[in-house]
Amino acid sequence: MKSKLSWIPFVPLFLVACFCKAAQLIFPEGTLLGLSNLQLEYFYLAAVVLIFLFTALFCLLDKKISPYYLPHRNIPAGLIGFVLALAFAADGAMSMFHIIGSGSIDALRLIEAILLLLSAIVFVVLGLTHSLKGSEGKRFALFNVIPAILCAIRMILAFVSFTTISIRLADVANLACYVFATLFFFNYAVALSLTKAKNAVKSCMIFGLPAVAALIPYGAIKLIFSFDTQELANNLPGAQAVLMGLYILAFLIELCAFVKDRDSVRIIDEDEVEEVKVEADAKKDGYVTGDVDEAEDERESSYLHTADTSDFLYQETKTVDTTPVSNNEKELDSYITETSKEDAADSDRPRDYTSRLDEIDKLILEISEQSD
Repeated sequence: MKSKLSWIPFVPLFLVACFCKAAQLIFPEGTLLGLSNLQLEYFYLAAVVLIFLFTALFCLLDKKISPYYLPHRNIPAGLIGFVLALAFAADGAMSMFHIIGSGSIDALRLIEAILLLLSAIVFVVLGLTHSLKGSEGKRFALFNVIPAILCAIRMILAFVSFTTISIRLADVANLACYVFATLFFFNYAVALSLTKAKNAVKSCMIFGLPAVAALIPYGAIKLIFSFDTQELANNLPGAQAVLMGLYILAFLIELCAFVKDRDSVRIIDEDEVEEVKVEADAKKDGYVTGDVDEAEDERESSYLHTADTSDFLYQETKTVDTTPVSNNEKELDSYITETSKEDAADSDRPRDYTSRLDEIDKLILEISEQSD
């Protein structure tokens, strides 16, 4: 599948994005090829955008990838999901305490705090799903879309903060992170809920890879060079950015490893399920029914004629010999093969071969006389 080729440009461009983001704090301004910190920030954003363009190109050219995907067991994604749930829960609780303690309610901050707590629950469920096994069937789409709404609220908060400061001082990288994270988690919820969508799985890759390239360098640089040792809660946004990037990366690796072809996956709607049930009920008339387990999925070669068929559908039929029989054959059968009840009652044991030959000779003489 051509969509997997997206990893080829992703790896070098991701390293470029990390270097450009870290170089702003490692090197003095202007010493790296005469580039300022603002120019390095632009190179960082350009690398993220190039990852988005290359991934979109390869995914749009891919006509074989399935539009549906069921999660598989993914221990790294499960562990990262648990840790991310703790970070969301701690951040949401601290935000609620600050809002209640301040006495003034900010609508956006209050919504963010509520969504943080709900997102913590979502990632606990996702962590269990990844750690144990991907559950089958449809999931709650509205429940899974909560992280996307949280990222959208943080994107709005980033826009609002730009109105009070100069554009040169604006944290555009934060805005880019949550733009791609919002789009990824929305399509991720659509893919998990098995909702009919044309490009849900493709969109996870198109927006997931640039989200990884934006989130991990942004959060890591904040934690390394701007770590707040006095108020540890201020480090939670940077930790959340790193954890979200790692979670998306772990899921995309799983997605590329287990995604199926378009022709090998079929989703049965509820209407089709009802039709299958009606057909099955109609076929039960005149049959002996039983519980059919997973044996129907086994190969036909595994069934032998001595196998127990009590748990399968079958019908007993009586075969009638319709071959015409001539009059001479009927007479011969009655003379030769049938034994009268009187003879059977008189004889205690089968007759010997000699006596049987005498009777046959007599019968042949009688038949010849009758024919004359």
